Amino acid sequence: MLSAHSFPAGYDVDAADTRDRVMAFINVTGIPARYESGASGFSEACRVDRGTLAIDPACRISTMFHEAGHLAITPRRFRPWMHGNLHAGQRKMLETVDEAGLHPNDPLCRAVIPCSDPEATMRAWTAGVALGLPSEEIVRDDECGGEGEAVRLLLQMRACIGVYGLVHDAASCEIRARNGTAAAWPHLHCWTQELGSADEAGAIATISAVLQAGVS
Repeated sequence: MLSAHSFPAGYDVDAADTRDRVMAFINVTGIPARYESGASGFSEACRVDRGTLAIDPACRISTMFHEAGHLAITPRRFRPWMHGNLHAGQRKMLETVDEAGLHPNDPLCRAVIPCSDPEATMRAWTAGVALGLPSEEIVRDDECGGEGEAVRLLLQMRACIGVYGLVHDAASCEIRARNGTAAAWPHLHCWTQELGSADEAGAIATISAVLQAGVS
């Protein structure tokens, strides 16, 4: 269970203004999200709706991050197939790529394979860190099958299995910084899976500017 001492002293968990910041951030990354009273789906108070997010105004911020993470790791061309609990859309996506007969190292193959829960958690964590939120707000103690505290520790140690998926899904990040290379995870080369498109390059610049100024 979530303990009272998990958050910094005086921190207001699931505050409305923080939720608004997260909502704005999700939209800036290119994933359409909106408030919808009563919205609910596979996750309580949040529904994946054909590549968009419908979010109840009382939704947990951690849930917003995680469901947005699922859409972020899905290549844009397949996001409209993601609906409800995602299983049908993910199956259709994988079958479509398989039928295309692409080389296993093709960027599209590398992008669709790591589209599971650990990679969504990694994306969620990265977004929360970028917004400067407490780790306990990004992944709650009672989430991840009740292992939220342990998962946070793994994330902080860069030891969570999802990070390897992000490294290989068209090279979204680096596990560790090296001389002459970009910063290591939780820094991402791309916020959503766009396979290096010009749109993604523009989105990265926009998001970086927003983070510098503070999401409003």
